[in-house]
Amino acid sequence: MSWLRDEVLRRADIVEVVSEYIPLKKRGSNYWALSPFKPERTPSFAVSPTKQIFKCFASGKGGDVIRFVMEMEGLSYGEALRKLAEKYGIAVPDTQEERYTSRERQRYLALYEAVVQFYQRRLTGSPAEAYLVRRGVTRESIERFRLGYAPPEGQALTEYLLRLGYEEETLVKWGVALRQEGTGRLYDRFRGRVIFPVIEEQGGVVALAGRLLADEADQPKYLNSPETPFYRKSEVLYGLWLARPVLRKEGAALIVEGYMDVISLHQAGFTQAVATCGTALTEEHLIRLRRYTREVVLLYDSDSAGQAAAERAIEPALRAGFFVRVAHVPEGKDPDAFLQEKGPEAFQEVLHNSLSWPLYLAQRVGPTPSPQERYTLLQKLGQGLQALPDPYLRRAYAEEIATSLHIPPEFWESFERIEAPPRSPEAVPPTRVTAERELLRVAFTYPEVDFGGLPLWAVLQEELKHLTFTQPEAEALRKAFCSWGENRPPSLQDLMEALLPEVQDWATGLLLERYTLSEHWRTWDDSPLVEDPVQIAESNLNLLHLAHVQHLLQENLRILETLLPETPSYEEHLVLHQVLLRQRAEIALRQGLILPYRQAEG
Repeated sequence: MSWLRDEVLRRADIVEVVSEYIPLKKRGSNYWALSPFKPERTPSFAVSPTKQIFKCFASGKGGDVIRFVMEMEGLSYGEALRKLAEKYGIAVPDTQEERYTSRERQRYLALYEAVVQFYQRRLTGSPAEAYLVRRGVTRESIERFRLGYAPPEGQALTEYLLRLGYEEETLVKWGVALRQEGTGRLYDRFRGRVIFPVIEEQGGVVALAGRLLADEADQPKYLNSPETPFYRKSEVLYGLWLARPVLRKEGAALIVEGYMDVISLHQAGFTQAVATCGTALTEEHLIRLRRYTREVVLLYDSDSAGQAAAERAIEPALRAGFFVRVAHVPEGKDPDAFLQEKGPEAFQEVLHNSLSWPLYLAQRVGPTPSPQERYTLLQKLGQGLQALPDPYLRRAYAEEIATSLHIPPEFWESFERIEAPPRSPEAVPPTRVTAERELLRVAFTYPEVDFGGLPLWAVLQEELKHLTFTQPEAEALRKAFCSWGENRPPSLQDLMEALLPEVQDWATGLLLERYTLSEHWRTWDDSPLVEDPVQIAESNLNLLHLAHVQHLLQENLRILETLLPETPSYEEHLVLHQVLLRQRAEIALRQGLILPYRQAEG
């Protein structure tokens, strides 16, 4: 697909594509608009026509034109690539394997479409329809969610599909039918159940869930389709295909447990509700959800099992970078039952009273916790803060904890020092982080500037091969930059495919400035604002080399302190220490730095 990607990036103009979604206004060398991902009053969404990248400073998202279409449409990388290829009239040369997978997927979706239509036709006048009416489901909701009825006869669906020309092995492989032991005859997987089609984000049916109409001791209340190459329950959120346009506008996703919860909430106007398909909230669920929102409200059943599930869902949601709140449905009810009994206004009050996750955890232990409960609470709060990848978000929650629970932010700093594994990016010395950013920035901004007879990008590529960056995003971009094998400087676009979305977000922030000079600047200073990329590269390389030498010094000192003077290796480490001190002094002299010193004892 690399050829197709290159051709799409060559033909597609990011300004043209973005303009089809949102209005852009030229300001300076870039185009600006209000963020399509997050409500705001001042435009902070920038598009660079020269670099062919976008950066949304409100949400943090950034990347090339393919990433923009992925985010706006909720598409996978391949789907966005094909959409752009189609727009610009580029033929898509599928490989044999891709054509096979694509054909298989289309056959799979066609089969499940036929299944759902069969079950929909059986709903009218059935016990399932009476059940849904009794549960307060309207005709409009039945049609929107494509609900159906699996008749109790054991082979009705199977016989229908065989008449359509499907093979027996296909029905078994894709989870529509089962084979009877002994006789080998096929029979329907779902019998005597209300059918809830599981629909993916793009609108295709990929699985089914069936609920019993009456509880039976030897049957599960809910029966789900098995996982297949085209359906994994850890990835699909029920209702997301309907919720995604709302989430882009209204923000917080309501995550519930059940299919009926989603249907009732959508029916009452809470169309940002989604549910996991009979499984816990997973990283894959959250990755899909982050295409549309950064806020979640956990709205699980109010029984002990539901509240325990809500508590377990907090940490993965925090780790995925979400703002997390938890809503508690009173009177021991699930969201569907409460909504049916109390109505939308009372339910809106439940959402209004939702708590941010630290306050929810504190509420769970009660107003007068025992020392053991207090210990557990502190542990959970600390783990939640550690899970957050964004240091600013971590600080915001630490301040909320300080205000509401009277635990100062400094406590968590000591907690991290004691409990945390290797230090996180925010603990990295600011000078080193700035040097890493600046070296990457000049490498992409001034690649062809002469640096001692060679282009700047080639010099930096060679120098950076021997360094390791401390900031994860910078390190990922450094690796991609140093792995570039062509005899020309890589653009950020060239490396996008090799970068994770969060690294793309970070990298585009390097190359697109949020702020521009005021038109009135010249009335104060008419001298040109020109930077020297060679000087920037040299000084920041020196800073990184200085940090590296300083690290080696500290390591060598630690070793020396463990050795006795008569130890054979003691003299070697002493000599190494003097060499490192001289190197440090030379770099500091070039930079004009005053080195810290240790005060003489005694």
